[in-house]
Amino acid sequence: MRIITFLVCLLMAQMAFSQIEKKNMTSGEMTLVNNDKILFKDLTWKNDKAFYINANNNQAEELFDASIKTIEEKEITTAAPLANVPTKNEEKKITSSSFGYPTGVYKTKEDFISKTPSSNPQISKRGLIGFEKPLVGDDENYCFFYDTSDSKLKNVFAVVHNGYLYFNIAAILVNRNKNDRAQTSDFPNSYTKVIFGGENYLYTEADLANVWAKGLAYSAGAAGGAVASTLNTGKGIVWDFKNQEFNIFKNCTDYNDFIKDKSAEDVQKCENQQPNNLQVREAVMKIK
Repeated sequence: MRIITFLVCLLMAQMAFSQIEKKNMTSGEMTLVNNDKILFKDLTWKNDKAFYINANNNQAEELFDASIKTIEEKEITTAAPLANVPTKNEEKKITSSSFGYPTGVYKTKEDFISKTPSSNPQISKRGLIGFEKPLVGDDENYCFFYDTSDSKLKNVFAVVHNGYLYFNIAAILVNRNKNDRAQTSDFPNSYTKVIFGGENYLYTEADLANVWAKGLAYSAGAAGGAVASTLNTGKGIVWDFKNQEFNIFKNCTDYNDFIKDKSAEDVQKCENQQPNNLQVREAVMKIK
């Protein structure tokens, strides 16, 4: 059924290619060709891409124009911060004092478990815009580069930088729970910052997609590539200290399977394919 849905989305993308009005907007709602809806802020355009802030998670995102069916400009109201979920100002205090990981690069899972950095090179977090590599802030999930060689930091498990703990996306995919297979990322060498954690779990989020769905979309050419970009979804991820592995909430049902025996009142109704990540955060805060 899901494959049929993707094929329909591809057809719609081909029919609707570049039909939307490309104008900058302060806020509004866009409907994608797969009928998902995104509330956004600060929408701008460059070439065939829309750049905006997702109003639900305050993360910068981008989409090809062909993956967007309609855009409505309107004022939006985002949900109030959840109780006990750390604000951005509180996150640094949590990551600096509660996790206890010294600054440095943790090349292997074993290094991370023992809290022993493999090395402590001079590195910087940078974005990739064409041939430029501008410095980016601590909250941005991009790649790390060695300051001395300007080469990308690869094949490591985790990094502690500026008092924050980051997991490498490729390491998450390699060390995931056996039931979380078929997940992939467009940027496996990037890093995602831990948002909060405790004695049982560390919680983060990353844009991931089903590898088979992505492959099907890309096989359909240019319009398929546009649809493929809509398949990346911000998914909750926990590092499970007891089992020494990552658990990816790949969809709402998978999240419910994880939470039902730990906090039954936080099971979601699964009205959409993906769970509500704000509610996921609140639930994991209770069991962390």
